[in-house]
Amino acid sequence: MQALQKLKENELFAVMNRDGDIPAGSTDGQGVYYQDTRFLSVYELSVRGVALQLLSSTGELNFMSNLQFGNAGAQLADGTVLPARTLSVRRNRFIDKGLHERIGLFNYNPFPLSLWVDLALGSDFRDMFEIRSFMRPVARGTEAAPELDGATVWLRYTGRDEVARSTRIDFDRNPDALTVTEPIVVPVQAHPGEDRADTTSAPSVVRAVFRADLPPRASWSLAIHVAPFVGTPPQPGEFSGLDESFNRVLQAHHAWEETCTEIRTDHAVMNALIRQNLHDLRLTMNQAPTGLLPVAGIPWFSVPFGRDSLITSLQSLGVNPEIAAGTLRFLALHQGTQVDPWRDEEPGKILHEMRSGELASLGEVPHTPYYASIDATPLFVYLLCQYVKWTDDWALATELRPNLERAIEWLVTYGDRDGDGLLEYAAAMPDGMRHHAWKDSFDSVQFPDGAAAEAPIAPIEVQGYAYAAESGMAEIYEHWGEKSKASELIKRAQRRKQLFDQVFWLDSLGFYAQALDAGKRPIPAVTSNPGHCLLMGILPRERAEVLARRFLGDDLLSGWGIRTLSTGYPTFNPMSYHNGSVWPHDNSMIVAGLRHTGYDAAALKVMAQVFEAGMRLPDYRLPELYCGFGRDYRYHSAPASYPTACSPQGWAAASVFLMLQHLVGLEPDVPKGRVRIRPALLPWLDELHMADIRVGKQLLSVHVWRQKYETRWEVEGADGLTLVTQ
Repeated sequence: MQALQKLKENELFAVMNRDGDIPAGSTDGQGVYYQDTRFLSVYELSVRGVALQLLSSTGELNFMSNLQFGNAGAQLADGTVLPARTLSVRRNRFIDKGLHERIGLFNYNPFPLSLWVDLALGSDFRDMFEIRSFMRPVARGTEAAPELDGATVWLRYTGRDEVARSTRIDFDRNPDALTVTEPIVVPVQAHPGEDRADTTSAPSVVRAVFRADLPPRASWSLAIHVAPFVGTPPQPGEFSGLDESFNRVLQAHHAWEETCTEIRTDHAVMNALIRQNLHDLRLTMNQAPTGLLPVAGIPWFSVPFGRDSLITSLQSLGVNPEIAAGTLRFLALHQGTQVDPWRDEEPGKILHEMRSGELASLGEVPHTPYYASIDATPLFVYLLCQYVKWTDDWALATELRPNLERAIEWLVTYGDRDGDGLLEYAAAMPDGMRHHAWKDSFDSVQFPDGAAAEAPIAPIEVQGYAYAAESGMAEIYEHWGEKSKASELIKRAQRRKQLFDQVFWLDSLGFYAQALDAGKRPIPAVTSNPGHCLLMGILPRERAEVLARRFLGDDLLSGWGIRTLSTGYPTFNPMSYHNGSVWPHDNSMIVAGLRHTGYDAAALKVMAQVFEAGMRLPDYRLPELYCGFGRDYRYHSAPASYPTACSPQGWAAASVFLMLQHLVGLEPDVPKGRVRIRPALLPWLDELHMADIRVGKQLLSVHVWRQKYETRWEVEGADGLTLVTQ
């Protein structure tokens, strides 16, 4: 799979090939997207008769990119011989409520050139569910013929949901020629009860041709603006101009960085990894009315995603706690209120995924929102409890109290389906999602013989989340002076903790089961799942020690981080989605838990491996996952990419910051007036500086350095807080 460019700003994102094009017929999700619809599915640039060679490509800030091309040697139609690399073609583009690009040509020859610049643009207005092959091809609405008006092109489509969707394309000069190719139509099976069976396999394509006359050592440029609209487009206004628009978005990115913790080390490549993943974290942010909201990943899941948004927010508390505040408010706004089997909705439940395209509008997918998640609800409560420990923001806790209480109630009503004290899941509808925990692929919960576990299924890590939610909510009630409610939750949490070890620990395995099936039979797989429970406090001390030792075994620790499944289990496959791959967010949760429970050597070893993987991956970017092949130190292997992984991915990027937080060992509890801090350094890192960490109303700075064989550190800005170093 070729490397793809990915740009995003707020709800609009673009996926293009390495040359900046969106080729007709691409099958890997390329396009310009807005609100779950592809508004541009073809965007190709060519200079007639001249082959272009990509010389450089940059896009560090994720909302913009710069591509530099040179020409291969050619003879033009008029007989002119064009030597290689004497024509520069530059593409500068960025996202700001649309895709904006300036194409610049420069002639380095001592003679003039007369060239034809061709652009092909089209839109299929496909829903994301169809593009990612979640559904077979579906019946279509009505695509209008493109409207051509001087330097403006309109592509229009009215969906079966009767919503108008359109793409406006503006050039800053009139094309010398503007033509339209007709769409290709092929028969596609209609939905039951529908008369329509035809759908277009390729959209109408508009071809714009521009004559570029370049004197010797002279330039020529063309600006293109592509804007998506849902509903009736507003009256066209004056575009502020490429430079002004670009500067506005750039300033917004700089403002974002200024609100985040500043992190730097003495290691140049590590600094590049930190910088890239901070930019990737910013890329995932949508500006919702409720505040910052991280989406899951590009391209398939650039939408609100309960579990991912919550874990990303948790991982980012030490970088920017405003992410957690915005996420909590958004999810509270869409908390379940009724029993709706189609959407797996239940009162108090936190959403899994929220879509806004044509198929969601029609009710052909249940994601409006969809609630098929067993873990988002306890994680919602747990995140609020951790947010308060970091910020002392009791106003938000009070504001969300009704939502917190409904979520806590859900744990023992709908979450515990049979009243046995465990959280279990099962799809409410026959065609609903099979698995509702984070390992949600169809084959992620299997017995050794390959038989699938039957639902209802109780995943181990979710019991830890529930325990932490109840324990944390008890502290919230204690702060409010409501001791009886606090006592009730403490008792619930203790019963859960006792039951947890009884039913999940397997003496024969010397480890915890991955889950329990419908018959309460344990799945005897050695997985990464129990590692999340280290951070949640549900494990007995002796079991935590077993996990810390076991995670360092060669069957789990790959050299690039902890695998999701032991190599010794019959269903292990390093190239699978959940059965042997390495997930950065999974590793970051385990690292945080190991440091929290005092198993520092194990935590640092895992952390170092994930960071070393990031330093060898393209652009220093941590993807959703990578393959779980063992690291070959003799032949200096690199981590193997998982071809369809989302990248950038919110909780993968945020993994860097949760691990750095726990490298410093920083765990605040501002309401109790204390901050736990136990700084450490990795073997190849001699200095770490974190400045302007928001803890309560204070800004802390932590400086850690190696002096001979000792790790030294100092903290500034902790006035009034007790530093706990054990």
